[in-house]
Amino acid sequence: MSTRPSLTFEFIGNACGIFTGRDGTRVLCDPWIANGVFEGSWYHYPPLSTTPADVLNVDAVYVSHLHPDHFDERFFNFAKNIPIIALEHGHNFLRKKLLELGYSNLVLVKDGETVAFKEFTITLFAPFTRNNFHEAEIGNLIDSAMFIECDGVKAFNANDNTPTPESCVELQQRFGTIDLAMINYNAAGPYPGSFANLSDAEKRSEHDRILDRNIAYMHTLVETLAPRIVLPFAGAYILGGYLSRLNDYLGTTTWDVCAQKLNEIGLSSTEVVRLREHDVLNIETGKSSPEYVPLSAEHLKQYIQQVSGDKYPYESDNTPDSAQIIADLETASDRMRQRMTRVGISSDRTVTIDVDGNPIQIHPSFSVETDLTATPRLACTLDLRLLRRILDRVSHWNNAEIGCHVQFNRVPNEYQPDLHTALQFLHL
Repeated sequence: MSTRPSLTFEFIGNACGIFTGRDGTRVLCDPWIANGVFEGSWYHYPPLSTTPADVLNVDAVYVSHLHPDHFDERFFNFAKNIPIIALEHGHNFLRKKLLELGYSNLVLVKDGETVAFKEFTITLFAPFTRNNFHEAEIGNLIDSAMFIECDGVKAFNANDNTPTPESCVELQQRFGTIDLAMINYNAAGPYPGSFANLSDAEKRSEHDRILDRNIAYMHTLVETLAPRIVLPFAGAYILGGYLSRLNDYLGTTTWDVCAQKLNEIGLSSTEVVRLREHDVLNIETGKSSPEYVPLSAEHLKQYIQQVSGDKYPYESDNTPDSAQIIADLETASDRMRQRMTRVGISSDRTVTIDVDGNPIQIHPSFSVETDLTATPRLACTLDLRLLRRILDRVSHWNNAEIGCHVQFNRVPNEYQPDLHTALQFLHL
């Protein structure tokens, strides 16, 4: 009989880590290792010593979804026949991308389906809700979550697919007592840092409000799911490069702060664990090795300063022709609005994109003359070199937005998730 623990998890960074079963099978989750995803701006903190080559020797890879902090195409260099576990659901952009890259051994799992992989049983789940905090007709299209079990030891890796209290009830009814729940507490993305309609004080206030909201929601989920241990998980990053000035305004915080706040609220039966790179958690016992070392606020500050001078890939591009940008925006915005109609997205907002100081209207119709007092409105500003890449499908609007490369000014300050989904269709 094997003397290995039934199930362990070695943390690497963000949503990346390795589950190891009793017989030594290793399943790598969501490999993002190298800094610079989301058009260059996302960096690991703490910085990693792991390299992309260090995680190639595994038995399978689970990829939750296409966002580059979970699927970093730049360094996705596994053997083409390695089993890749992925959700089979909806449009399945991830499957299409994996096949395009030549991967031939896809283990595609339908929503709620359980499959066997060596000594593991694995169940995948499609998005539990369109959006946990806002009304949305389209909402979350790509995320997945994984339930993994070995020898009766059970772990739930929610990734960015944060469940609802109702789905936590269903998970508990289906699987019984869960040993480890890995739940996201951060609001990764541009708000409030990239919103010019907010003052510095308002950004700080919104930063605090969003974190309090998310951690209170996480507390509700943990109390409902009642796992033995919970790991604050995913969405852990800082911004490098010139956008590093926005770090104080992100809707994120460290897992140390999250653990502190959860413990201050109080948990009935769940212990909060924290892990750093290469810490290994024995999920059955709830013990990790080596002993956890808290993060250093001073080191974080120094590291942000260290990477603040780094350049993004698009900063090396030539300045594009503005007239051509405007002409291509007309074509791209027409296609965007057509697709909005096909998928059922509508919005009452006037949307503009700044080109050399001129707001070019792309919704509800294209116009080079825009009423700057129109309300409701969403004004977007970004480096024209990056906009050129987006129009040419070299880059993607959603990645630029999550990476905080787009500055927004919205009146009123109300979030319309489906409108931001629509902007992902802006390309030639």
